[in-house]
Amino acid sequence: MKSDRRAKMIFSVGGGKGGVGKSIFSIASSLILAKGGSSVILIDLDLGAANLHTYLGILGKTPTIADFILKKVSSLENLLVETSQRNLMFISGAEFIPGMANPAYWIKLKIMKHIKQLPADFIVIDLGAGVHFNVLDFFGISDKGIIMTVPEPGAVMNAYSFLKGALFRKLQGVFRNHPDIGPMIDSEAKKTDEGEGFSLEWFSEKVKISAPDMFPIIEEIEKTFCPSLILNRLSEGQEHILVRNLVNLCIEKLGIAVEYVGNIPDVREITYYLLNIPKFYFTREGQQFFTAVQKIMDRLVKPTEIKSQESRTKVDFTDEEVKEIIDIIQTLDDSFFSGTNRDLWKLRMYFKPLQVINFLIDRGIKHKSFYI
Repeated sequence: MKSDRRAKMIFSVGGGKGGVGKSIFSIASSLILAKGGSSVILIDLDLGAANLHTYLGILGKTPTIADFILKKVSSLENLLVETSQRNLMFISGAEFIPGMANPAYWIKLKIMKHIKQLPADFIVIDLGAGVHFNVLDFFGISDKGIIMTVPEPGAVMNAYSFLKGALFRKLQGVFRNHPDIGPMIDSEAKKTDEGEGFSLEWFSEKVKISAPDMFPIIEEIEKTFCPSLILNRLSEGQEHILVRNLVNLCIEKLGIAVEYVGNIPDVREITYYLLNIPKFYFTREGQQFFTAVQKIMDRLVKPTEIKSQESRTKVDFTDEEVKEIIDIIQTLDDSFFSGTNRDLWKLRMYFKPLQVINFLIDRGIKHKSFYI
């Protein structure tokens, strides 16, 4: 299978708590994008309790991700199911098999690689609830990570836990091969005692001591890791003190910026359409709901970001290609990195590969693995 990415933009919709509206928002945002003329694929990755097929009005038996895990099909593309909306295709996670909620690491990697290969302008991934590593890893493959919550203290704190976990997995993925920092993160992951817990401030102080030359990478992650927050079941235009507290808590405790992109009103009539959410779009009550979703998607989708995905330079790489490019960096003369740091560029391959490729190309290095 080719490793070059085909999907132009991937959204993932997560949250620390079930019942906050993730699945319905995933469908609504997919409908909005499809109605705008874009090709969209909606994926149900709530592997333990998949239910998007019922919300879409798809009640008959369809192919599911279980078929991919069991090797009955060779590609996720073989699982695409048509929906009632033009331009919108669907991949179901409906059929349960033992262990499906926690797939083996190699299966998870295979799913993530195939998601990036899907032929669509937009991919919307509906994730399961909680802060399990599998959920966080699927959240981490997106271009835009979206956190859903409701104006309740417990739900907001669960959203904070999800954001902390997502940051942790991001750092773990970047520094996993660093001889000093990698073991430190792994040790933190195994702790079960309660305390202040993992934070970017704590991590930064540790890195300043053990590997100070790596600190610029943390600063870059701080600038680029910016999930989007949506509050469900609140009148449009209103603010809620719990949201302000959550955003401030993320800045103060985690050192990350969370973008609050809007809220969705509590439209009770939607409960009558839970077996066909697309049909709700055409009702009077549905217009209020979908107008709010449209405003959120207008903030999340920026034409300049879509255009940046369309060059012939790859934006996604297999683990083997990452290692190959790191080996290329290692062989370059020290003078090539005048004014910068070789090890920083090697680490950037794990979270900003396109930046690394552009750096190498700008300085005259070309290789077949750089291009589609």
